[in-house]
Amino acid sequence: MSEKKHLKRYIKSLRVRYGLEKPEKLAFTEDISMTGLSIRTHEVVKPGSVIVAELYLSDDTKILIKGCVTWAKKLLPAMAGETKKEGMGIKIVKFMSDGESVWNKFIESCADLQKAGECNAAGSQDMHDTLNMPTG
Repeated sequence: MSEKKHLKRYIKSLRVRYGLEKPEKLAFTEDISMTGLSIRTHEVVKPGSVIVAELYLSDDTKILIKGCVTWAKKLLPAMAGETKKEGMGIKIVKFMSDGESVWNKFIESCADLQKAGECNAAGSQDMHDTLNMPTG
């Protein structure tokens, strides 16, 4: 089993600004983990590209990262209303300033919320039921 399968992903919608040179496009995360995130957007960047992203963890807390686009999926405009996933996956390659410690604490808080039953892990049946998405 690959190493990435051991990393817990958490469904979390965070505001994110991203771009190749500077964070200028606005989107939201689909899910997050200690080492990466999934961004829901129709303005995807080519896999292999390095982007700069600003993640807003709360109203007064944001971090800046560099990440590598690992996958990207863009749907045709006619399919925009369907529940298929559109966006891109980002592997975090560098945190700016003290962003890594802030991110690690944030992920740990997501884990604590999940243990308390206040948050779903990505791929959980409850979240798919809520979104009326098939799980199989």
